[in-house]
Amino acid sequence: MARLRNPFDPSTIGSASSVAVVGLGRFGTSLSLELMAHGTEVLGIDADEEVVQALNGRLTAAVTGDATKPELLEQLGVADFDRVVVAIGTDVTANILVTSQLLRLGVREVWAKALDERHALILDQLGVKHVVRPEADMGRRVAHMVRGALEDFIEVEAGYAAVLLEAPLPLLGVPLRELGLQAKHGVGIGAVKREGSWILSTVEIRFERGDILLVHGPTSKVEAFAAAAAKLRAKA
Repeated sequence: MARLRNPFDPSTIGSASSVAVVGLGRFGTSLSLELMAHGTEVLGIDADEEVVQALNGRLTAAVTGDATKPELLEQLGVADFDRVVVAIGTDVTANILVTSQLLRLGVREVWAKALDERHALILDQLGVKHVVRPEADMGRRVAHMVRGALEDFIEVEAGYAAVLLEAPLPLLGVPLRELGLQAKHGVGIGAVKREGSWILSTVEIRFERGDILLVHGPTSKVEAFAAAAAKLRAKA
């Protein structure tokens, strides 16, 4: 029998403002608390009573129970959620079993954490549209930041990325339309952070020293542009 801590408003189940998170380890807890901080109601599920108790009052509802059992998912109405995250990160079998049950129940948006590439492949073969690899994704992100002059790196999807970098000196003082960045480098500038505030780019904007640029485009093009910017920065 599941143990429920704190009430959960059934009228929000399946809405854009509610998410069920299965597995409350470091990743699941961090995700749940971040969702809560942004106004999303969260139903957290974990087999460890101590973990659930530690989150009592911090989530909309926290449940102690074995999510690999279909009856628990049915009892909690998880099938009615539009979005469910499988954040189980220590037991591949349990992760796959819960994920497959959610798909069988018809959950529209299943996000599942993969422990490695083989696990990710299995989840993909099951039909999971959103496979999350937090360690690998963070590793790639930090690697790009360490290698060059990047403030941040985000791969929007396979083959397309966005980065933050300080405006290279050769770009300063020239209207964006005259720089020809798309024709020369295959990248675009979506926005600029200046004196702590973001402003959208226009063809007439002129970059200033200290500006942080939001550069986007094909990953290879963005990486090449960032590498060139890093070299210019090193020479400055």
